[in-house]
Amino acid sequence: MKTHKILPIIGAAALLFTAGSALAQSFTVAVVPDTQNYSDIALPQPRGAETFAREMQYLADQKGPKNLAFVTFVGDIIQHGDGQFRLPATDTAPARVMDTREEWDIANHAISILSRSGVPFGMVPGNHDYDNYSWWAEDGGPGAARPLAGGRAFSFYFGPTSRHFAGKAWYGGATDNGLNSFQIFEGDGKPFLHLSLEMDPPPAVLDWAQGIIDAHPDTPVIISTHEWLAPSKTGATDRANSTASLFAGTDHLSPDQIWDRFVKKNPMIFMVLSGHAYTPAVEGVSLGENLRIDRNDAGLPVYQVLQDFQGNTVGLDGRAGSANGGGGWLRFMEFDVERRKIRFYTYSPLLDRYAGRNGEQTFGVAARYSEFELDFPAQLLNRH
Repeated sequence: MKTHKILPIIGAAALLFTAGSALAQSFTVAVVPDTQNYSDIALPQPRGAETFAREMQYLADQKGPKNLAFVTFVGDIIQHGDGQFRLPATDTAPARVMDTREEWDIANHAISILSRSGVPFGMVPGNHDYDNYSWWAEDGGPGAARPLAGGRAFSFYFGPTSRHFAGKAWYGGATDNGLNSFQIFEGDGKPFLHLSLEMDPPPAVLDWAQGIIDAHPDTPVIISTHEWLAPSKTGATDRANSTASLFAGTDHLSPDQIWDRFVKKNPMIFMVLSGHAYTPAVEGVSLGENLRIDRNDAGLPVYQVLQDFQGNTVGLDGRAGSANGGGGWLRFMEFDVERRKIRFYTYSPLLDRYAGRNGEQTFGVAARYSEFELDFPAQLLNRH
């Protein structure tokens, strides 16, 4: 696989963080969890579309106040990826065929708000974004299950030649299918490499990603991908694995395999961000958070963070079902350069609420999953 463009190698001399520097400045990276329920035209609209747009407007407005350096989407941008799907009959309406193009247009409209702001961002496809996700069949129902494949719609709307990324200096390039890309952004005037990797990427994609890392030595790396961790539940930090069911018979790799083959072998990867996994909602409240920290082969920490709020439907009135799934919740990571800390927090511009504040168990689990602080890993400190 090849990229459309590779940015020049950035010199390691520019990468040193210095505590207490007069120029040290905190900056923020935002994560947009699964937005599929905002785009879904089978759910109440325009309620979901308005939430999606509100999220993007909030991020655009925070470019200055939060010193927003980068935004990443962790997949499942829309609900039905294959162009059309069959909506079953109800007591009040007959069965009908729905055109998924409207979902892509909802997402495109919202993301255009962020795109116009000038904030660098990256996107990955989730399982719902593949061309054959809902596999339409002529007989009026889903056909036999088959491996996820294709990304024509995703690449058309959000690939390297789309208006969101074409010609952007911070957009480094993409694989030929447009499902994997990389970006370079700056925090406190220093470069970071962000890899946007498709769900359960196959070996060829990891080879491509390795080439990007090799071309940017000594640059700290963040990975965003759709599937990585399962929800914390009883405190477990297991990696998720739906590869066998969604990519059966293909060479797509599970998160554990990706860790062993790629992540742990690259010392400058310090973070993996994901969505996809959540628990069934109880009274509109769902768990989709987790944190896992492992040491790579160089003995350096890798922070792995799950954020997926798609099961949360509690809206402004405090009742279940009053918001499209997701409830406007976003994840923020504030890099405090002077204190050498990363502060993770969770906020909804729809509800104007912070999750986990004052010990509140917003999603039915310990507040520490919604708001917590981690030390700067060695990848941000000890470079030569």
